[in-house]
Amino acid sequence: MKCEICECQEASVHFKQVCNGQIKEMYVCEECAAENGFDLQSPLSMPDFLFGAGLKPEKQGQSSERTCLVCGTTGKDFKKRSLLGCPSCYEAFAEELSPYLRAMQKGGRHVGKAPAGEALTAEIAALQQALERAVAAQDFEEAATLRDRIRDLQAQQDGVVEGA
Repeated sequence: MKCEICECQEASVHFKQVCNGQIKEMYVCEECAAENGFDLQSPLSMPDFLFGAGLKPEKQGQSSERTCLVCGTTGKDFKKRSLLGCPSCYEAFAEELSPYLRAMQKGGRHVGKAPAGEALTAEIAALQQALERAVAAQDFEEAATLRDRIRDLQAQQDGVVEGA
């Protein structure tokens, strides 16, 4: 199994935590564990590892100096609660969060889930904005393609609503 952080080397360290009846697991290579300050001789929980409780003192000092300019959450607050204060915290702590988000979500950006009808509605709205831009730019071929795609999705959406 490949390391969930670097996705290059074989994973040799296995973290496992049970939270609210759900098992969360993470497999990493020894190098990624060491880079993130995890001491293989000292047992820590997954949140401690992911959110820095096992970091070496110099790394702890760096991240605790960071502060979200919007809500004032500090790196120390973030590590203590394992919670971010606001959406801007994702930017303020991006450097620390990026590798872990990629490992946990199989990508760097959270997409989330939505009911089928809502997902179609959002896609139609995005296509309508693109259609308006294409018309404004007088790119009528692109506009026609977008118009047809919107019609197809609206027909699909009507089928989902009727079938519900």
